[in-house]
Amino acid sequence: MILNKKLTFGFILLIFSISKVPGQKPLKTPEELAHATVYRSLEEAMLHKKRVYILNLDSKNLTEVPTQILKLKNLQELYLRNNKITSLPDELFMLPNLQKLMLGENQLQSLPAKISQLKNLEELDLFSNKLSTLPSSIGMLRELRKIDLNWNQLDSLPSTFGSLTNLEVFKAERNQLKKLPDNFGNLTKLTELGLFDNQLGKLPENIGNLALITDLNLSQNKLAYIPVEVSKMTQLKNLDLSQNSLTKMPDLSGIEKLEKLNLSNNKITSLNAGTESYPHLRELNVSINKISRISYNSGSFPVLKRLDMELNNLTVLPDCIFNITSLEYLNLSRNKIERIENEIGNLKNLKELYLNDNKIYSVSKYIGNLSNLEYLDMQNNDIRLLQRQIAGMVSLKELHLEHNDFSDFQKNLVKKYLVGPKIYFK
Repeated sequence: MILNKKLTFGFILLIFSISKVPGQKPLKTPEELAHATVYRSLEEAMLHKKRVYILNLDSKNLTEVPTQILKLKNLQELYLRNNKITSLPDELFMLPNLQKLMLGENQLQSLPAKISQLKNLEELDLFSNKLSTLPSSIGMLRELRKIDLNWNQLDSLPSTFGSLTNLEVFKAERNQLKKLPDNFGNLTKLTELGLFDNQLGKLPENIGNLALITDLNLSQNKLAYIPVEVSKMTQLKNLDLSQNSLTKMPDLSGIEKLEKLNLSNNKITSLNAGTESYPHLRELNVSINKISRISYNSGSFPVLKRLDMELNNLTVLPDCIFNITSLEYLNLSRNKIERIENEIGNLKNLKELYLNDNKIYSVSKYIGNLSNLEYLDMQNNDIRLLQRQIAGMVSLKELHLEHNDFSDFQKNLVKKYLVGPKIYFK
């Protein structure tokens, strides 16, 4: 029995000695790496092979990865950015300690399947290459925390991508992705996700599992609708859905921390929040849509400061806009509005107001209640007069009235009422 135990222990030691690469030392901690020497030439690194943990060969005009790096058994960070590398040698994947591999701004057209051999890899930078596919073996990089695939030519991700359950940062902007893997929701540790400028037609319903993300940019895709599960992304603060194909405002009321929402450049026809509430929303951009109707409760946007509705199909201003008394910036330019009603005076916190390029012929005297207004643009309308109450805009610094129907007499009255600001009639 004792002999068997000795044999077993000896066998374990044998396996360990075989698997350990000669000259290889244990991984340095991040704190230790912070004080490690950064070698910036291969020649210098070869003189201190066992002590090289970080090698930076960025911007060396390299056309290939030097095979001598195989001798750097303890290498943990390798920087090869901004070179002209077209392929990766097998030797690169024989560095078991490698944790950071930076290959951005090269000319790689493919990533070898042997990438899976880098079991300790935590960060992979492939920014601005020519990749059209990824090997399915990439799903075996279970320690991967960050991957940058921005500015490539990917039209899909392998189904194994959902196995990267330790991933915290995923960037794939400016590619040609048409869809995300069905198991994309497995990446529950993601805190940063970049999918700007792709060809995404829909989102997987389990995207709501990505509850740690605070900033999400999905602009310049082909999204026609947003699944209600997005409301489960409760940590979202900034959401950009601009330049898609949305026809209605998505229900995002479950995201109580949302502060900025960009829905510009879609095909939305009505702004209808119903009973939804956005308690922390400070900026809402719905410009360049087809909105002709607006409907929401007075308490839907209690702290909204910026509302951009430029270039829509508004002909009248509904009362609900005038209930958002927290507004400091309001852009209603390039619509079809004819009148500015008395309720405009409710918006006493306004600092910037854009009403240019409409069909306005009547402006309520209560616009003079906007005592905090600093900038007012009403050019390119049909306005003939402004009443003396405009003198109440005591903070006004700049007023644009170009291309209206003011007579010389009315122009002089405006200048008389408003002494301080710069006034432009032509």
